[in-house]
Amino acid sequence: MLPPATDTLLDPVTMIDGFRLAGLIDASTGMVLASAQDVCDLSLATAAAGATDIAGVLSHLTGAMAVSDELEDVMVTFSNHFQLIRTLQLTPTQTVILLVILDRGRANLALARHTIRNFCASFAA
Repeated sequence: MLPPATDTLLDPVTMIDGFRLAGLIDASTGMVLASAQDVCDLSLATAAAGATDIAGVLSHLTGAMAVSDELEDVMVTFSNHFQLIRTLQLTPTQTVILLVILDRGRANLALARHTIRNFCASFAA
């Protein structure tokens, strides 16, 4: 279950250099549960649907492969931005997807992934 203050929930990821958009998305429905946006030129609904599709495909792929490692995140690279997608298991029955879109010219991917990893770990605490 998400905390009640969803309007400030994504504040830590909005501090990432190059931040453009972030959303927590219900993995089963694609519904946006919380969002933060710095620019108006991106459609959150479209990005959320794409992230949900990507997470679904990766879930099937990793389930079909005999791998001992767990998938951490996925990065989709566009000419002017990065999309970082990470799944979080909130409860045994609820999975959410964190989508963070960053400006490609300003983002430091190592620092962004570190911030996102810490943000996701705060849900497990």
